[in-house]
Amino acid sequence: MKIINYEDLVFDENESQFKGSFGTIKKCTLDGKTYAYKEFFFPDYLQGKKRKIDLLSNIDEPGLYVPKFWVRKDENTNQYLTDYFDAKDIDIWSSEDNKTKFIMLNKAKNKILRMHEYNLIHSDLISSNIMYNGNDIGIVDFDNSNFGKYKTKFIHSNDLTQDFLLQYGMRKELDIFIFNLSTFAIMNNLKSFYFTRERVREKLYGVFNNPDGRKICDSFFMDSDIPNNDFLIDTIEDTIIM
Repeated sequence: MKIINYEDLVFDENESQFKGSFGTIKKCTLDGKTYAYKEFFFPDYLQGKKRKIDLLSNIDEPGLYVPKFWVRKDENTNQYLTDYFDAKDIDIWSSEDNKTKFIMLNKAKNKILRMHEYNLIHSDLISSNIMYNGNDIGIVDFDNSNFGKYKTKFIHSNDLTQDFLLQYGMRKELDIFIFNLSTFAIMNNLKSFYFTRERVREKLYGVFNNPDGRKICDSFFMDSDIPNNDFLIDTIEDTIIM
């Protein structure tokens, strides 16, 4: 992956920056094109991951915001650029009607399926890593992903998915399982990832309370050694969302 000098990036000081669990993301331009610049709080965050990120940069798929350039800052290259997506994460969908939520979640599902066709497993598909701008969907933050034959040594994790990763490993089914939890939360206006799990356990299915509700939500209990790989959004009938 090509290395860009930090000094060649142009930042708008009036632009807000996003601070996540492990780093900061800022909007910038390079040669007239807009990018998102990501810098990590921990110097060792990308330890063991740089070869994988180099490989990810070869993916050119709309909606998958993989790293594109390394950035050298103070002789350190633990920063990178991705294409910029002017969007917000799907947590804000609680104010939308069910039909709109259904349409956008289906678009997200199709992006996940396309991602998996590249043998790319995200492993942290919580709602804050799925973005939308009213029309398009984008998936971001591939730092902890698995790609092709490369096997990620897990160093840092979002605490929302840590237990699932340790128990089930990095599988495509795990991506779908975590996305299903977000789907359930969004369709039922729930804010908490953990509260969503409790609602499912208590069989409080909300918008999924149809004849298949029990069967569908039982998939969250994962009786087998891997999560279910059916998308929860596929179980909503047209009469519920129209």
